[in-house]
Amino acid sequence: MYKGYKLIQEKYIKDVNSDCILLEHEKTGARVFLMKNDDDNKTFSIGFKTIPTDNTGICHIIEHCVLSGSRKFQTKEPFMDMVKISTATFLNAMTFPDKTVYPVSSRNEKDFKNLMDVYMDAVFYPAMKSDRRIFMQEGWHYELENEEDELNIKGVVYNEMKGAYSVPETTLYYRVNNALCSDTVYAKESGGEPYEIPNLTYEDFCEFHSKYYHPSNSYIYLYGDCDMEERLEFLDREYLSNFEKEELDNFEGNQKPFEKPKNVFDEYSVSKDEDTKNKTFLAYVSCFGESDGLKDGIISRLLNEVLIEMQGAYLKEALLKENICEDVSSISMESTKFSSFGVYVTNSERENLDKFKEVVEKTLADVIKNGIEKEKLIAVLNRTEFSVRELLNSTTAGIECMLHIYENWLYGKNPMESLAFDDVLSEIREEILNNRLLERIIEEKILNNNHKAFIVLSPSAGLNDKKDLAQKEWLKRYKDSLNKIQVEKIIENTKNLIEYQQTESSDEQKATIPKLKIEDIDKETLKIPNDIDKVEDITVLKHDIFTSGINYVDICFDLKHISKDEIVYLSLIENLLKSLDKKSMSYKDFSVETFLRCGGISTTIVTLTNSKNREKFVPKIVVSVKFFSEKLKETAELVKVLLKETIFTDKNRIKEEVLAIKGELEQDVIGAGHLYGINRAKSYYSNKAYYDEKVKGIDYLKFIQDLAENFDEKIDNVIEKMKFVYNRMFKLNETIVNITTTEDNFDSIEKEFVGLVKEFPKIEDSSYDFTFEKENLKEGIATSSDVNYVAFAGDMKKYGVEYSGSFALLSKILSTTHMHNNIRAIGGAYGAGFSITKDSEIIMFSYRDPNLKSTKEIFLTVGKYVSDMQINDEDLESFKISLVKDFNPLLTPKHKGYTSMIMYITGSDEKELEIYLEELLNAKLEDLKGLSEVIDKVLGQDTFVVVGNTNKIKENSKEFNNIVVLKK
Repeated sequence: MYKGYKLIQEKYIKDVNSDCILLEHEKTGARVFLMKNDDDNKTFSIGFKTIPTDNTGICHIIEHCVLSGSRKFQTKEPFMDMVKISTATFLNAMTFPDKTVYPVSSRNEKDFKNLMDVYMDAVFYPAMKSDRRIFMQEGWHYELENEEDELNIKGVVYNEMKGAYSVPETTLYYRVNNALCSDTVYAKESGGEPYEIPNLTYEDFCEFHSKYYHPSNSYIYLYGDCDMEERLEFLDREYLSNFEKEELDNFEGNQKPFEKPKNVFDEYSVSKDEDTKNKTFLAYVSCFGESDGLKDGIISRLLNEVLIEMQGAYLKEALLKENICEDVSSISMESTKFSSFGVYVTNSERENLDKFKEVVEKTLADVIKNGIEKEKLIAVLNRTEFSVRELLNSTTAGIECMLHIYENWLYGKNPMESLAFDDVLSEIREEILNNRLLERIIEEKILNNNHKAFIVLSPSAGLNDKKDLAQKEWLKRYKDSLNKIQVEKIIENTKNLIEYQQTESSDEQKATIPKLKIEDIDKETLKIPNDIDKVEDITVLKHDIFTSGINYVDICFDLKHISKDEIVYLSLIENLLKSLDKKSMSYKDFSVETFLRCGGISTTIVTLTNSKNREKFVPKIVVSVKFFSEKLKETAELVKVLLKETIFTDKNRIKEEVLAIKGELEQDVIGAGHLYGINRAKSYYSNKAYYDEKVKGIDYLKFIQDLAENFDEKIDNVIEKMKFVYNRMFKLNETIVNITTTEDNFDSIEKEFVGLVKEFPKIEDSSYDFTFEKENLKEGIATSSDVNYVAFAGDMKKYGVEYSGSFALLSKILSTTHMHNNIRAIGGAYGAGFSITKDSEIIMFSYRDPNLKSTKEIFLTVGKYVSDMQINDEDLESFKISLVKDFNPLLTPKHKGYTSMIMYITGSDEKELEIYLEELLNAKLEDLKGLSEVIDKVLGQDTFVVVGNTNKIKENSKEFNNIVVLKK
């Protein structure tokens, strides 16, 4: 039946509604797993066990490099070429501690086949082994353009990891793996420690690929509605049969259990002028031994929920009461063959370590003695089961199943066992509720287990500055030690690399990239069923969509009646809603009741622009809930409790949450600074973005930091403000009830939730004008990050430019050519992008960028680049083809209903999408080039923001009107 493959097992698994087939390639021993079902979003992946022996990031760098040209696909970056022209719904590569995985998904059959071919050729026949420049660009290289210049180090992965290690949790995660499993591969950083990456040689890099990137070490996965036999024949004919079977040494290593726990002390870097008080991380981590597969994974998740994550979790509550930290989180050895449990605290001190251990162990002992409340156990089990059901009905089910399978398949486990969710959950539920399973694991594998570590990660002011200085001095000594010929060789290599980066692939090379034609694609736009009812002053939207038995309801409340001075309290209230006591129950009971009755309640504040008048926006708060029909009344009652009964009097509880919010926002700014920079730049001219700054931007972070620092002085006034705003937030003004489920559930759900909304009063004539006094602050937002996020946002509307579907085409072209080539490939940043929003705003950004001024200078050349663009008709059509899928995106049932509601509020409709698609497909090169003049005008607004490295920002102080130092 499967020529060239040996059938190991075949089985229908109802949990994933798939015929699952496990095969082995007869000639090479390649392992193959098929999931045949009717999902048109087909997925392919090939993964390899990759075992690093040091911290140079060899696995990560190879992951980048293999996609930069191959035997059949000969451009410089076939991966980026496919990003430009493919209809892929998922296109990526992933490095894990002991494996590297290359997954793709597409709904278009021809595109899916093309992607499989590109990826298979990339992993087995990469150009990187014959072209050192690929390694230099993606990994690292010495940079020296002139003999008198300083010798520097650049590289994409090098800068990516400098950015990653700017977040202290990255260091902590690596230390957990290293501490618990020092005898195994997990003691090494597969992504690369930034200052060790330059120790990787090109020769070792090539040798590693030759060793591990072989079919005998491969794990191939195919999912969805495709001709599996034809795909298997293709894999065998074109790739697998070209190799002979090899026996590989790819063992992760055994870890000898500890005789006694160990202490680990390490440091992370903060800015040199930053106060280091109360910024230490403390962690308590325990290794359970080798994982038993899916069951152990779910148990670890349940332990995290009960002990750390849920409201009123035992460890979190006990640790916060001791006032030795600001927040408590879980940590474990993810994506490894070991099971583990860990808890860590933030903003503590080293001298608190003994108290931290004492509180953790006393709390665990109390849990063992007294047992976990049955309602809490049922709640976390329900939450987990809900999550599993939603995961398997997600738009990326093929990717989700792949990740579950790879968690255990590579360690000799049967991949089918990773998909038996229902059986495993039933078994776990029985053992937890009747045999004290979690209590036994806490006792045996955490409290009385010597295989554990206590980790102290302390802040060190200017640590990375010192490392950079040491590296700079070493580079000077190294350069001084070279003779003239050796220096000239580095200069020659640098120039060759720059020439390579600046030279476009030839027409012959471009011709090797497989392309779709316009007739190959479906040009349907998004259609969502939407039945609109009016019940008195309430709008009811109903979407008849199959949801696997889950009902989704969104209640959208208008916020125009909340004044400018009160905006900042909206977000604080929204952050605190589920974390404070209610009149009828404690916040802990509310958390338990939530998952006894439903799959979760969430809230979010959104600001939406009217599609017919982009100058106007409306602020809303959306309350979303998901539940099974039998729990309808109980769920609605719980939503009412949340919106009408929250109490804002417990100062200690509010302080705990404010400190946790502060920590999350501070880490978010370091890890996703481009998002904060973009909105900050937009706030210089946009009332909507100015509003957003108050509810989720830098301004909100500064408000939270100030409240945390001066809590005792300010909390009474803040509480009074929150009480006042809370009592006015949820009103019967332009309220929408949005229902997504099958039609047979409409009437009962509408009756229950419309009845709930009717209980809120209406506010008459109190709509505020949200026009703000704005100015171009042109800011540098200085953080402890080791990299930068350069952002620009500018307004095209002031020049009379209205949005067109063709703008999406220009955005795609610029992001994947000018921005990618100059900022990522040449500049060494991890990423960059350009877009024009529906509000006719030009957005540009760089991500994990070692540069600042040079990136800004590249932004300023965009107008000229557009004016000079030369793209032939075939390439222009390919760009268009890749964008058509965005007009009919893959959406879950929940997101279909939510998207339809947002379209209703903004005045968008299906016809608008059709117009935008037509404008895209009819766009001509000259239309795009005609935008160059307005782009230059917009760039003249000079609305730039940089979020990033303090030293870089201060060195470039002339670029800014204002520098804001964000201290933690």
